[in-house]
Amino acid sequence: MHAPACAYFPSKNMTNIFRQLFSAASLLVLLLLAGALSKVAADKPNYRVIELWPNGAPGATGTSDEDKPAIIPVLPDAAKATGAAILICPGGGFMTRATDFEGVLVSNWLKERGITSFILRYRIRPLYERKDWLADAQRAVQHIRANAKEFGIDPKRLGIIGFSAGADLAYDAALNPLPGQSDATDAIARVSSRPDFQILVYGASPQRPATESARLAALPPTFMFCTMEDMGHVRGMSALYSDLIQARVPVEAHFFQNGEHGVGFALGDPVLGEYPELLHRWLTQGGWLTNKARLALKGVVKLDGAGLVRGIVTLTPVGNPNAPSVTAYITNAHTRELGSFIVDEKQGPVAGQYRVEVRQDSLRWLSNSRDPFMIRMQAKLRERTMTDEDRKEWGAYIRKRDLSPSLEKQIVFRRQRPKDKSDYVVEIKPGTDLLLLEVFTR
Repeated sequence: MHAPACAYFPSKNMTNIFRQLFSAASLLVLLLLAGALSKVAADKPNYRVIELWPNGAPGATGTSDEDKPAIIPVLPDAAKATGAAILICPGGGFMTRATDFEGVLVSNWLKERGITSFILRYRIRPLYERKDWLADAQRAVQHIRANAKEFGIDPKRLGIIGFSAGADLAYDAALNPLPGQSDATDAIARVSSRPDFQILVYGASPQRPATESARLAALPPTFMFCTMEDMGHVRGMSALYSDLIQARVPVEAHFFQNGEHGVGFALGDPVLGEYPELLHRWLTQGGWLTNKARLALKGVVKLDGAGLVRGIVTLTPVGNPNAPSVTAYITNAHTRELGSFIVDEKQGPVAGQYRVEVRQDSLRWLSNSRDPFMIRMQAKLRERTMTDEDRKEWGAYIRKRDLSPSLEKQIVFRRQRPKDKSDYVVEIKPGTDLLLLEVFTR
């Protein structure tokens, strides 16, 4: 037989012991929680916040942070600083602000590359409306430019970047700049609010009135990013891209196939994470990361003493990674001398040393634009005077030409002569009339 079950009732002393243990455990949990909260508070970033209107923003309806538009400066180390600066407009549908992944992470990425940034705290719905957040962005650009010396930046290399609704704001601010009033009592209002370049990320696709087209030509150089998966935004951005091309605004767009809305800089994404690198290259090639003036350049590339018939020459800056590189394609289509190239000032180098790389694409090449016979035939086609006899003559000419491959692979020259022990380096100075680049096969 089994012994009957019986209930266990702790003694009064045991109950007190349990209560003491529970109290001690509770106290330990509370202490650990308090320590964790203290650590979180200690680890919370302590950013400097600069109010744009210290005495109160125009139209402010309260006194909280959301009534006080401001900028948060993030400065690079002095040794890395390029002098370029960017105002960051996080997205959020004008109802919130994605300050972390479209603000802090972006500013840190820029900081690592020597670019000063400012995260914009702009006003949002339902407390405020478009005229208010537009005024905040305009004022932010003016404040940064007016205090350029304090921030260690060049007031002529100040851009704006926006994400989603922030891109709408960036575009709005670039489209509607304040010119600056020379006689204003407010020193900040004396400078222009126009950004020198704009970066639009999966946004800036508002419906544009017909009257806006005339103003597009005044927009600054533009970089755009979106994805086909973000269909609602890529449609508007592709239309804007087309409009900017029509208005002859310098623009570069990267529309990736996959990727949802709101990826920020897509840090860590092996595909989308490439677009910030493309942006950095665009900034470098645009000359925004150096304070040196760009130079127009004329040159000739010769191989074994004769003009290069077809290829590429690349000039890569030595000792100045923030200077733009220069690439010229030698097509011999419109120049008199074989191997000639011309680079205009907007795409030219800055003064300094450059490493030379010459690539040969073909051993024999005659552009249709240089071939007298082809020039004559093309004229007849345009003028519609081509006869059967002309076609017969043209056919015979084509049959005599050798259009078979002339090389097995692209030939690359990084040294002036094969036996040289160092790369081919030249120095470009202001006033250089003609840059002669010579490489040899022996």
